[in-house]
Amino acid sequence: MDLVRKEYALTCVAPVHIGNGMTLRAYEYVYDDQEHQVLFLDEAKWIAFLYERGLMDDFTQYVNDTARALASKGNFRGQYLWDWLAGHDVAADDIYALSRRCVSAARDKIMNQKRHLNDIALQAMLPDGRPYIPGSSIKGILRTAILWRAIKEQPARFARTWAKLCSLDLKNFRCDKRIIGNDIHALEQQILNVLTMSDKPQNAVNSALRGLRISDASTEDTDTILLQKIDESMQKGYPRPQEKVLPIFRECIPAGTTLRLSITADFSMLRTIGISSHAELMDTLHAYTQDILAVEKKGFGGFDTNIFHEAMAADAIIGGGTGFLSKTLVRALAPSEQEARAFIARLLDATFSRGHVSMHHHVRLDAFLSPRTLKVAKTEKETWLLGLCRFKEMTGC
Repeated sequence: MDLVRKEYALTCVAPVHIGNGMTLRAYEYVYDDQEHQVLFLDEAKWIAFLYERGLMDDFTQYVNDTARALASKGNFRGQYLWDWLAGHDVAADDIYALSRRCVSAARDKIMNQKRHLNDIALQAMLPDGRPYIPGSSIKGILRTAILWRAIKEQPARFARTWAKLCSLDLKNFRCDKRIIGNDIHALEQQILNVLTMSDKPQNAVNSALRGLRISDASTEDTDTILLQKIDESMQKGYPRPQEKVLPIFRECIPAGTTLRLSITADFSMLRTIGISSHAELMDTLHAYTQDILAVEKKGFGGFDTNIFHEAMAADAIIGGGTGFLSKTLVRALAPSEQEARAFIARLLDATFSRGHVSMHHHVRLDAFLSPRTLKVAKTEKETWLLGLCRFKEMTGC
């Protein structure tokens, strides 16, 4: 067995969000708009507090009223939890004492001038409160990068898959989505399932990626940041991108955070798919990431050069809110950028449609770039493309 283990530092060039599957409604957290802090409540302390203060029934009524307000059309005009507590003579120090942790939020990012309430998608955390990136997430992006390289190096080998995708009219999107998924899955098996551990090629034991083991990436830092989703949309004829601020919030690992992980590779398996060293693995990931960023820079680079200058240092795009291009192999399969753009526009039209009516009009509007939206996050001083990370091998570990 040709087994090699290396330690890496993973630095977040931009904020990274890895969801833990939980979303807090507006009545499940407290926002201090003076200190710009979001307080995540300690459930045991919170329940005990409500019971001791005799507020259990009042809080139940508050939740019911807030839920109705959130479900109604138009802007929410209900009462915020901080205000509800203050109205029951709960001091600020006592409110903070009920929290299990606090997260910084940029000014006016939780409650804007229209006084919206919004859900917050929580970051994956270790039991001791430190944010982390699961090894499965990192292996997933490495897997996609390896597939991307195989397709780019042997385009003729996968021409039939591309032709089959293009033959779909996408009118019955539910059926066609299943066909697309099956075709991509078959392509992945064709590239990766090259071992002979089983006489059934589709069996997972034949995947060469069994030779790649990645630990979770963890840090000693406990800080996170709350960021709002912002779309920068570009259409032909626009003088510059149009910003759309969306009522979607994610708890993120801050830019500049460094996490540690290990990558163990069995090259007796990985060589069967063209990976013979850790350096080659990382070079493949970097090339795949920069290919995605080059497409986005082509459409948006003339308007905000700083974010793309920063992105040049990125080896990977990890986590949620990073956009469609970081999750697809369609561009690698397409013989040209124009054909990739046309197919992606049709696919996104079908994805975001009601019946046969397109809601986002990608086919009509994506004249020179598809998708035409850049996913960013902002504070008063910073703008980022979400999910950008850099890997550095640790020596002397």
